[in-house]
Amino acid sequence: MKTILIGINAKYIHTNLALRYLYTYTNNSFDVEFVEFTIKNEIDYIITQILSFKPDLIGFSCYIWNIEIISEIITQLKTKTKAKILLGGPEVYDVKHWFNDLPVDFIITGEGEYPFKQLLYALLENKSLNNIPQLHFCDNNKVHTNENTYFIDLNTLPSPYRLEVDLPELKHRIQYIESSRGCPYHCSYCLASLEKNVRYFANIKSEISYLMKNGGKIFKFLDRTFNLRKDFALDMFTFIIDNHLPGCVFQFEITGELLDSEIIDFLNQHAPKGLIRFEIGIQSTNDNTNKLVLRKQNFAKLKANIQKIQKGGKIILHLDLIAGLPKENYQSFKKTFNDVFELRPEELQLGFLKLLRGTKLRKDAEQYHYTFQHHAPYEVIANDVITASELNLIRSAEEILEKYYNSHRFDTTLKYILDNYYPDDNYLFFEQFGEFYLKHYMKLGYQIYDLCERLLAFINVPIVEQLLIYDYLHNAKTRPKIWFQPNVNKAEKHHIFNSLQNYSLDFLFRYTFVHKLAINPLNFHLEACYLIKLFAPDNKKIIIIKDNQ
Repeated sequence: MKTILIGINAKYIHTNLALRYLYTYTNNSFDVEFVEFTIKNEIDYIITQILSFKPDLIGFSCYIWNIEIISEIITQLKTKTKAKILLGGPEVYDVKHWFNDLPVDFIITGEGEYPFKQLLYALLENKSLNNIPQLHFCDNNKVHTNENTYFIDLNTLPSPYRLEVDLPELKHRIQYIESSRGCPYHCSYCLASLEKNVRYFANIKSEISYLMKNGGKIFKFLDRTFNLRKDFALDMFTFIIDNHLPGCVFQFEITGELLDSEIIDFLNQHAPKGLIRFEIGIQSTNDNTNKLVLRKQNFAKLKANIQKIQKGGKIILHLDLIAGLPKENYQSFKKTFNDVFELRPEELQLGFLKLLRGTKLRKDAEQYHYTFQHHAPYEVIANDVITASELNLIRSAEEILEKYYNSHRFDTTLKYILDNYYPDDNYLFFEQFGEFYLKHYMKLGYQIYDLCERLLAFINVPIVEQLLIYDYLHNAKTRPKIWFQPNVNKAEKHHIFNSLQNYSLDFLFRYTFVHKLAINPLNFHLEACYLIKLFAPDNKKIIIIKDNQ
């Protein structure tokens, strides 16, 4: 019996760890293979590749970003093959819906290794499926479900990280790492709340060492709360700091309130800058909203911990917000945004509530009069306290936040604008600029010179233009397209270059761009200075000298 497992990733740099666990757990006993595609692949191509294996069982790993494509693939496959169809992954917890919606034969919910292996045994030996935990199947148009759960001993699982097929691409892809499974929290919008039994892997350090040795650079831990156990987190941080290789980055999902002083002090003292990234889900600072979604949060303590981390200057912070949560109206969300944006994290992700199948909040949707997309990703449209138009305003703000703040292309300009034009309501800048953008431009541009021109069109004052020029040149890796009028002639350049004794005139004329500013971008003082950007292959820096030097 030939079994093929299919992963359809959002991007090429992503990998599907679940498939690798299923494969390594079963391939020594059964004829099992796995193949990965991306959502950009044509459906006909994916189907042709699947059929080339002549499979008897086809398994799909299902998520909100790929379920629409998988649905179309399954519908077409059923007209081309007699192979059985198996679904697994976080998107298929609502078993009855998927049996009614798609021609599938089996669904496995939750942790899949043991049920998958038992299914293969049963199909190969023609045995009953009734006692396989977490397996749901359709027989003679009748759906049979088994809600019993089975928690496997994690340390009996073969390594999913050491497959030869993955070795050539390790340096090009994100390495997803599980050091634990389960979540102790009960957030009603999250599927992780359904897996409360937290367990740990024992040998994860050797796996990380293997991946680093073979080229892995970006490591993203999938643990829902990496720092749940202080001793475990501190031991892993110590290992990473002591054993990391140059160019490696490690990202962890952290519960901020659980970070005590010992861990923060240790990281601030010992961690190399940029080695470690923390993703902290704040979601809302509205206490009533957090209570309604069964989320415990002490924002004052969380804020103090974040500020202590920032003071050390070692850890990159990614903070998350969710718009559309119960009883958080438009004004409350603006306050949430400003509360968190005041911390100035390296990245602030503004997401929108998704009523995922199987979550408590989706079951309670009528209580809050939610309207939402009934196809993936199930994003909220409105509820009883926030309108669709208000959420659309927040969406326009999110686009500006992503392109202008999270990109770090405009740090100096944004600091000036926010401090001088929106000191009491930073959110308002992102919303108003977002509205302006939608009104005057067809779509949000990606070219940095377009972004510069459009921000200047929104706040057309000389100081903003000067700061935009600085940010534009400061971030340029190669000589860029100039959207502003150059204002330094050759004779003036010659005079300026004579003061730069560390460089030859030939070098400076060949590899530099010079522009005169009326403001010093480092302190916002109104003092004329020359901005000199070097574009030499081994020297891409900015030099600022006063006009009278």
